[in-house]
Amino acid sequence: MASEPRILASKRLREAWPPVSEDDVQLPSGARKTWIRMHLGTSAAILAVTKEKEIVLTREYRHGLGRIAFSLPGGTAREGESPDACARRELLEETGYEAGRVLELFAGNSLTAYLDGMLHLFFTRDCRPTDRRPDPDEIAAVERMTVTKALAEARSGAFESLVLTSAILLADARGWLVA
Repeated sequence: MASEPRILASKRLREAWPPVSEDDVQLPSGARKTWIRMHLGTSAAILAVTKEKEIVLTREYRHGLGRIAFSLPGGTAREGESPDACARRELLEETGYEAGRVLELFAGNSLTAYLDGMLHLFFTRDCRPTDRRPDPDEIAAVERMTVTKALAEARSGAFESLVLTSAILLADARGWLVA
């Protein structure tokens, strides 16, 4: 059995968020490669459904795409903040909705080639609007989409976000979305 790859050297390229490092890695074959790694820590996103069976989504500028796109409310956990508390806070901050009972859909790495961190996807139904309004510099719009339409969009690959698509399909597979 081949040995595991080894990190021979690591240097921090960037300290500001998101921190980025460059690693010199020796592969089991003896070959050496250089990779970058982004250090995001714990992050959380939430698929929130209203009592009217509508999914609450954000429309946000996504720099990787270079445009505004549909997203799940979510972000990076603060120091000492649990993933579910992060998901609840992000839902409130980004949409003005308050989560009910929160169920975990997924915990893992969403970009295994370059990302050091764990993404937690959550689901909540019967979320409620509050008087809170999102920061317009972060959120272009908050939109509600019927479960039926969201499922059709996810199944057809219409969403540009794998995280959003996965959350909808995972919740549906578990029987948590009822159109």
